[in-house]
Formats: sequence, C-alpha cells, structure tokens
Amino acid sequence: MADEKMEQDTFMPDGTSSGKKEKKPRKRMSAAAQKKLRYGGIATAITAIVTIAVVLVNLLVSRVVETYPLKLDLTSSGMFEISQESVDFLKTLDKDVNFTVLMAESNFESTTVSMKMVSEMLDRYAQNSSHIHVSYVDPTTNPDVVNTLQANYTGTLTQGDIVVADAEDPSKMRVVSIDSLFSYDQQKYALYYYYGQGTLEDCITSFSGEQNLTAALMYVADADPVKVAVISMLNSKLIYSDANGYSVAMLAETLTKNGYDVTSVDLGTDALNPDDYDMIVLPAPINDLTQTDIDKLSAFLYNDGQYDRNLLYFADATQSDTPNIDELLSTWGIQVTKQLCMEGSDSAAQQVMLMGTTSTVPAPAAVITDEDYSAGMANTSLPIAAPFCRTIDLLWDEKSGGITSSVLQTSDTVYLNEMNAKEENSDKSAAGAQTVMATTTRRQNIDNIPHSSTIMVFGSMKLSDYYLMQDASYNNAPFMINAVNTVTGKGSGLVIAEKQLTPETLTLTTNDVRMVNLFIFAIPMAVAVIGVVVILRRRNK
Repeated sequence: MADEKMEQDTFMPDGTSSGKKEKKPRKRMSAAAQKKLRYGGIATAITAIVTIAVVLVNLLVSRVVETYPLKLDLTSSGMFEISQESVDFLKTLDKDVNFTVLMAESNFESTTVSMKMVSEMLDRYAQNSSHIHVSYVDPTTNPDVVNTLQANYTGTLTQGDIVVADAEDPSKMRVVSIDSLFSYDQQKYALYYYYGQGTLEDCITSFSGEQNLTAALMYVADADPVKVAVISMLNSKLIYSDANGYSVAMLAETLTKNGYDVTSVDLGTDALNPDDYDMIVLPAPINDLTQTDIDKLSAFLYNDGQYDRNLLYFADATQSDTPNIDELLSTWGIQVTKQLCMEGSDSAAQQVMLMGTTSTVPAPAAVITDEDYSAGMANTSLPIAAPFCRTIDLLWDEKSGGITSSVLQTSDTVYLNEMNAKEENSDKSAAGAQTVMATTTRRQNIDNIPHSSTIMVFGSMKLSDYYLMQDASYNNAPFMINAVNTVTGKGSGLVIAEKQLTPETLTLTTNDVRMVNLFIFAIPMAVAVIGVVVILRRRNK
C-alpha cells in the first residue's frame, strides 16, 4: 500500500511529499486528427450556414413572388401573361378595386389550362398594382358574402362570376361570368352539351379573359364613364338589317371593353335625354326616320344650347332612301352618296373575310387623313379595311360655327358602283381617292368656354365587321376606338387580342436533345460523382 501511495504522490525537490496526486499527461491529438476535426467543423458550419441561407432565401422569394410578377411564361403566345397595355393601365390606377371570384380557389388548381389561365391572369393584375385585391369565395360556404354583393347588382350572381367592384363604392361594379372569358367551337360544344362527347376544355378555341377583365376594371376605375345609347330598335322593331347585327354587336362590345357605359335603346319609345347619355350611335337604319325621330336627335346634339353631345352615324349599302336623315346631315355640312367604293387594283385590294361570307372579298384600304384621329394609336402602319363603303361629300369645309373634316380616304385606284346595281355594269375607271368617313362639328363659346357637338359619319357598317374588328392585321378596331375617344375626350383605348388556345408542340433538334440530356442527366451525375470523391477523401485524411 505504501508503495502504491508513493507512486501516486508527487515528491518535492527536497524529497518530501506534496500529498497531491500526480496528473497523468494528456494524450496529444495527432496532426492528422486535428486537421480532420478542423475541416469537419468548417464543413458543418458551412452546411449550417447554407441551410439557413436557403431557408431565408426561399422565404424571401415566396414573399416577393406574392407581390411582384416574377413568374415566367414560356409559352410562345404568352397565354399566362397580360399585355403591356393592361400593365400600363394598372400603373395609372389610383383607387382600390376588388376582384371577387365566386368559386373556391381549389377549382383553379386543376390541371386544365383554361382554369389555370384565369387564376394566373388574376395574379398578374394583383402583382402589377397594389390597388388590386383578389379573393376567392365559395358561394355554398360563404352565402353572406354573395348576398352582400348581390345587394348592389340588378342581375343574378352565379357560381363562377367574377365581381369587379370599387372598394369604396361597391355599387359601382361589373360582373364577368367565367364562361364569357372563352370562345368555343360551336360544333364541338353542341356535341359536348347535348351528347356528352369530349370535354368542355376540348371545345375552347380562345381566351378573351384579359379583354373582359380589363374592360370591367376600366369601367369601375373611371369616375365618370362616357354613357352611350345604341339605337337598336324603332318602335320594338330592329332598326338595322340582320346582316349588320354582328357588326353592331361588335361595335357595342368594343366600346364596352374600353370602359364605355353602353345601353341599347328604342328610338321610338325611349327618351334620349342629354343628362342620361353623352353619345348616341345610329347604326345603319334600313328605313328612313320620321321627322319626330330626327327632332329627337337634333335636340340631343343641341342640348339646350350647351352642346357637348355626339352622334355616330353609320350609312350602309343595305339602306333604302333616307331623305330625312340626309336632310339632317346636310344641315351639318355632310352628304352620303349612293356610290359604293370598289378597289380597282388587285395589288391594293385587301382580301378580307366578312361575317356572313363564305370566301374572301376584295376591299379598299383606307388611310387616316386627319391626324387628330391617329394621334392616340400605337401603330398607324396597318391598313384599315373599308368594304362596300358609300362615299361621303363635304358640303363645306368651314362655316359659321361649324367645321367638317375628311377622316378616312381610299386609294385613288378605286372605282364607283351605284348601290343595288350589278358591279359588272359599272364603269371601272379609277375615280380617285374617296372619303369614306367624315366628321362635322358645331362649336360655340359659353362664358368664354368652348363647347361643341360632333356627328361622326361612316360609309359602311362593315367598318366594324365582326371578323375585321378581331383581325390583328387590320387597324379597324384600334382606329374605331381611337376615333370615338378623340370625339368624346376620353383617354386612349385598349384593344387586346384574344389568346388562341391551340395545342403547342416542342420541336427539338439533335443538338437540342443533347443539351437537354446534358442538363437533365450529365450535370447532376457529375455533381454526384464529385460529392462522392470529396466524401471519400475526407474519410481517408
């Protein structure tokens, strides 16, 4: 025991014991072990930092994506994007607008392209303006919300409706049904609806959601929308020919989509009060108007001496004699002739498809001759197709209190054909440039403030043909809305093209396939191999 104690005690230099136990020397870590520990600690720290950074970046990106349009649309037609015109309009928005979708949001998370387009487009509106607020409400589980919206709507709200309303004044609203966002192949739709063949998705041909939603937004955002009365009836009878029905509807739709408040009226029974409407559209009446009807139009334009009211009149080849209408126009310095403009040059003729025709027809291309009516257009280089237009004569350029102007003219290679006469019997010699649209304005100063009323005269209802107004290769729709905006003093309009929902295929060349394989297989494999090598090297150190 003494020997053991002596081994455990520590002796002082003088031979005495300190009574303390001798400390065993620490085993020193080898240089290799220290290096391995150091690298392992650094690797662990780097891993922790990277993990934390990835989490933070994901949280940040998620927040940013909710606010800013960072999603990429890689489709060739940009079907999930909104146009630059809508983006520019959203930037000018200065009031809060609510988009309330009467459908559960889960319905838009399906795999169908059409439903995804609706939700993505609504996201784009919200991402481009902090004033846009989008919410989804399931009518079956939230009837109170629907009832509140219904209180401000004269129609009946149904599932799938998108209610666009002023956040401060919910009574100012537009309702866009989800069905109206799409165009359908009618034959396929009939087979689907009546016989259950195919799916609704198969019937869809194009998406016009942006047109309708932006139109609703423009109306709600406009503090004082221009109110338009389209005269469609005369004593309960259709005022224009059946052949012009689609052209009239397309004109009204284009105005509506540009924020105009459009109402269909009966000239014989409805009052045309200047306090109720800012502009009247008289679309190619088949028969002449009575003097009483003419007096209504004159009183509207005169507006008790205040003026500031406008009339759009469409002449047409389908009309009979209209002496009363002609007399009204002549007092304003305008005469519509019975001569139709036909293009005599094959190289100048525009081959256009019109509603109701089975093949293309040649039409003159008109040019804008009054710069006031082209100032707001984005692209003035596209032609304006002017099929079957009656020529217009200006009876005077300027008269006391009135000014007339030629706005659209044909090429100088057109020839004239008498209305209702066979074209083969006409003289096909060039008649020179002809006016096919004109304006006439009466002005006066009231308390040194200028006031005016304008009649805008078109040579044919076909200028707003259903097909022409949707054909992006012609300027008919942009010019029409720009001309009306110019007369009414409204800001620039938006003509947004539909998105065609045709199947898209991805064509890859051999080089493309190699690049795809490189990114999908080669690079990930290389990263994996490098990772294994690094791990093995660390273990062997």
